Amino acid sequence: MLIMNLLTYLKQPFPKAEGKWRIIFLISLFVALFLIVFQPFGINMFHNGNKYLILAGYGMVTFCTLVVNLLIIENIFIRFFDERRWVIWKEFVWLLWIIFSIGLGNAFYTSIVFAPHFNADISFYISFQLITLAVGVIPIAILIITKYSYLTSKYSNSAKTLSKNIDHKQLESKENVLVKLFADNRKDFLEIPAVDILFVESMGNYINLHYLEDNNPLRKTLRNTIKNTQQFFTNTPQIVQCHRAYIVNIDKIIGIKGNSQGLRVKLSNCDTEVPVSRTYVDTVRRSLAE
Repeated sequence: MLIMNLLTYLKQPFPKAEGKWRIIFLISLFVALFLIVFQPFGINMFHNGNKYLILAGYGMVTFCTLVVNLLIIENIFIRFFDERRWVIWKEFVWLLWIIFSIGLGNAFYTSIVFAPHFNADISFYISFQLITLAVGVIPIAILIITKYSYLTSKYSNSAKTLSKNIDHKQLESKENVLVKLFADNRKDFLEIPAVDILFVESMGNYINLHYLEDNNPLRKTLRNTIKNTQQFFTNTPQIVQCHRAYIVNIDKIIGIKGNSQGLRVKLSNCDTEVPVSRTYVDTVRRSLAE
């Protein structure tokens, strides 16, 4: 039972980090300043006119490693790192890898900079990495558990508050505005009443428009992006972007619940729950209040 509960917990949704450049700069700066100020691990015994510059190099190694992991690797393997599929166990493993890669980079840097003072063999790298991982496991676990609990509680409470603002009469449109959505070739298009639109989902270079026809849910795929699609809804304020990959019809919302990634909304005549990311929670809140 304990193992099953743990497995269930590890599969819970977890938010991807936002503001990656800010994270990269802050962590790199912290590493450099920490080493320069406290000079741990016997660094204070090392005398060199370029000591502070050398110690600042650890911050640069950290910076480069984070850029590779957070910006390059995550952009190459977009599907794997998609927040819609991101869960706790992935976050834990990914953070361990980041710490491991930073430790490995700094180990190589150490072996080069301090080469005259010791010989770095395979045992040095193994022990260096084992210590790095051993030191990192507990803080990472605490960080993930704390962040998950805090965000889940925060957005669950937000969902309860917003649920009180849902006016089911909004499901009856006051205006029968027609929306024409074009593909990027400007030839393929779909013209549909705004009242029948449920949500739009991004699928790489394509969008899936989910809508109703005679109260039956249908889907239309067009080659376009979410960013370009927003221009088609300038006259329909009830249809707003709620996620990097989703646009939703606020008038169709009949239920809201929260998790660590933000909110998820239930739409009428629709089995799919549409995510509302943390960035767009206020946008949805304002739209529901109007």
